Amino acid sequence: MLSPSNEGSMRAAIYVRKSTAQTGMSEEARSVERQKARARAYAAGRGWTVADEHVYEDDGISGAEFARRPGFQRLIETLKRRSPFQYLIVMDESRLGRESIETAHVLKQLMLAGVRIFAYLDDREVVLDNLMDKMRLAITGLMDEGERSRAQQRTFDALHRKALMGHVTGGRVYGYDNVEIHSSVLDAYGRPKRDHVERRINEEQAAVVRQVFRLCAEGKGMVSIARFLNDEGRPAPRNTVGLKISWSPSSVRSLLFRRLYLGEVIWNKTKKRNPWGIQQQRKRPEKDWIQIPMPQLRIISESEWKAPMIV
Repeated sequence: MLSPSNEGSMRAAIYVRKSTAQTGMSEEARSVERQKARARAYAAGRGWTVADEHVYEDDGISGAEFARRPGFQRLIETLKRRSPFQYLIVMDESRLGRESIETAHVLKQLMLAGVRIFAYLDDREVVLDNLMDKMRLAITGLMDEGERSRAQQRTFDALHRKALMGHVTGGRVYGYDNVEIHSSVLDAYGRPKRDHVERRINEEQAAVVRQVFRLCAEGKGMVSIARFLNDEGRPAPRNTVGLKISWSPSSVRSLLFRRLYLGEVIWNKTKKRNPWGIQQQRKRPEKDWIQIPMPQLRIISESEWKAPMIV
């Protein structure tokens, strides 16, 4: 442990990160505020000063992501010029990343910039001075990758159970409302906690879905259908931030190929992350798809579904 007496008036930075996968994580790793408080206390105990602009954080982002972490990217940007701090404090190396090759490269960048890295959780400096240091980092990195993989599996298993029970595992779908189902357990404010989310048919939107299939069966193209719906002022889908958007050929097409309108949920069609843990949506093999019949969600009949495909 470093002596505070000879380290005074030195500048430090802090990097904190909370992952998207919470299951199986330590309490420390669940909160960026707790990490910041512990890191500031660690710096104060050694006489290091931490300016607010040198506290870098990423809340709710996987450690496998590097390019999509704004706080991390801001930290790395400081290395392109003379570093304004001498020390970087983290909970442990896993906060910098949970992919061993990338994390080792980041540590090398920091060290080449003259920054010393300290892990407050077990009060040690992260060094790569010799073969043993590098072996320890490699083993730690592989363990972090293993934990990330286990967290992904736990998340998959939880979503699988939800899908089989007919619970919503994704976002909103046009034609349906997402309805929160509450349990008998109360939260800290005495309110019932959310147990799960179910889909219920939205009759106004369902009527539009039927109309789209009917127009397509009559030989109308997607461009003309979109124009017709906009001219008629039919309720349109919403974008990712919940704002209403106009009908377009692509939004019409998405309706015509969504088997949920037949009362059939197909789960596990896509994989959100690549083998490196980075967000990159890919289609899974059809043999991995899980088909769940949900007749209570049927909006159109089998004959209505087939008609547009015949035209």
